[in-house]
Amino acid sequence: MKHKIKKVLIPIPNKIYKGGICSYWSAMFSSFAKFSDIEFEIIKVGNRGKNIFGPPLDQWKFHKACDTNIDMVILNPTIESKAFFREALFAKQLIRKKIPFIAFFHAWNNDFEKKITEKYTKFFLNTYGHAIKIITLSLEAKEKMIEWGYKGEVIVETTVVDSRLIKNFSLDKKFQKQDLSKKIQILFLARMEKEKGIFELIDSFKKLYINFNNIELVLAGKGTAYNDVKTYVSDLKGIRLVGHIEGEEKAKLFKESDIYCMASYSEGLPISILEAMAFGLPIITTSVGGLKDFFMDNKMGYITKVKDRDDLERVLTNLLNNHKKIVSMGQFNFEYAQEHLMSDTVSRIFNVHLIGE
Repeated sequence: MKHKIKKVLIPIPNKIYKGGICSYWSAMFSSFAKFSDIEFEIIKVGNRGKNIFGPPLDQWKFHKACDTNIDMVILNPTIESKAFFREALFAKQLIRKKIPFIAFFHAWNNDFEKKITEKYTKFFLNTYGHAIKIITLSLEAKEKMIEWGYKGEVIVETTVVDSRLIKNFSLDKKFQKQDLSKKIQILFLARMEKEKGIFELIDSFKKLYINFNNIELVLAGKGTAYNDVKTYVSDLKGIRLVGHIEGEEKAKLFKESDIYCMASYSEGLPISILEAMAFGLPIITTSVGGLKDFFMDNKMGYITKVKDRDDLERVLTNLLNNHKKIVSMGQFNFEYAQEHLMSDTVSRIFNVHLIGE
């Protein structure tokens, strides 16, 4: 950038419970404040239910926000219908107003990706194609942007762990308290959707519980599948449903857990997995989205097949039978997160994308 960036506008989802995008920016703003004098203005958009006036209200709100000496905008689209089109129309406004913008693509839906390829490539180029940069969370997503015809710079970045979350965490103290012969706590902490593989996890756990009497599955989060999950586990032993948690409560749950498991069908790059790594937990997950680019199978945890209950049971059994692996994988993940995933580190890299130097 040739001119100094003083004020950046960022529209984020208007959600009761913080999702990935909201959590990401909350962490980044805190870290930016430690070294940057850029002013960030936030507007909340979307999540208006069935209100037919919601989409035009979002566009009007964005239009007004752009009239306040904005130097740049960071859009946060997803490869999902509502957010993709909403943010694309924001891009149209920015093109008319000649305000530079970055498009940072987060969540990824494989079915909608196919629709863009088949029907909306031209629309993509007429909107997001004007971004000065595009940021994605995986090499696969980067390749798709190029395939759709984007000619600018495409950067692969990571989501982040809020450095404030682990401020008082000690891995040594965690290991000192850990007694895996008495209890092993498996944690799922994410938006509660079928696509997160939650029902496969519950079914696998049911079978595991027959042979392992020292295990507990904790399910944390809210979402469209929450009520179905609540009904499904109501008569099952060893499963605890805790609903939505954040802040100190979330940190406490990570500290007391021993294994993190989320076998999603598709992803961008889930923050909850990175958070679990920062708290020294081995990970059971699927090779989707940005996880493909950095996850080391048999070192950070285990990769399981998508929608495969038997394979999920197999990899969980491997870990439950090897307590040394739980500790060594947890140690490796903690160290990796400290070096690569904390918001205090990533924010300085992102700052280069903003100021261009």
